[in-house]
Amino acid sequence: MHMHICPVVPTDPYELLHWNMELAHQTYELGYMTIMPLLDHPPRRDLRNFLGYCEAWAHSILHHHDTEEATVFRVLSTRMDFSHEREQHEEVHSFLVNFIAAVKEAQKDLSRFNAAKLKGLLESAKDAMFTHFNEEVLHIEGWRLKAAGFTEAECRRMIADMEKHAKGHGDPFLVVPFMRSHTPPEFKSIWPPMPWILRDVAVPLLLAKKHSGYWKYAPYTVS
Repeated sequence: MHMHICPVVPTDPYELLHWNMELAHQTYELGYMTIMPLLDHPPRRDLRNFLGYCEAWAHSILHHHDTEEATVFRVLSTRMDFSHEREQHEEVHSFLVNFIAAVKEAQKDLSRFNAAKLKGLLESAKDAMFTHFNEEVLHIEGWRLKAAGFTEAECRRMIADMEKHAKGHGDPFLVVPFMRSHTPPEFKSIWPPMPWILRDVAVPLLLAKKHSGYWKYAPYTVS
């Protein structure tokens, strides 16, 4: 977990990527730690919502990695080596595809819900996934971007492109409510960056409404 994250948006452009990435990774780690104990005692009377929550978690990580590869890695790879992170992405991607397939199989037929299988998949992927999250944030620390020769303007543009790509891809009815409901209260007004009308109105009253039952399993509210 990343409980040391400063609840203030960095003013140094070199620190923006690292700060954003730590917060994003924290949401996925929280999701993992929410799902695992529930698989020991599944909410069998609410399986559709629980499975939807599991899908939202996995879909959000896939969306995050797709965004990184389309924007962040594309830029940073011009002066830094991100081959290790790409290899890690492939390993995590393979797990996520298998996990989502198992979830969707159970969504189509609840009698096929197999808690032990889902837990086994999660346990087998934990080391690879958490190691990747931890190593990646170290690789993109601000001083490393500066040492590689990136300018402040390039860092700002990379963040802008990352945010634009994230908003234009993925399922917003899964990705956005998941992110908001796994963001601690002290960060909700500043991350992820969005207009108040979206944060306070559109997310809770529109985006989170479609799958409202999913978010009861999240550690925080969607607003």
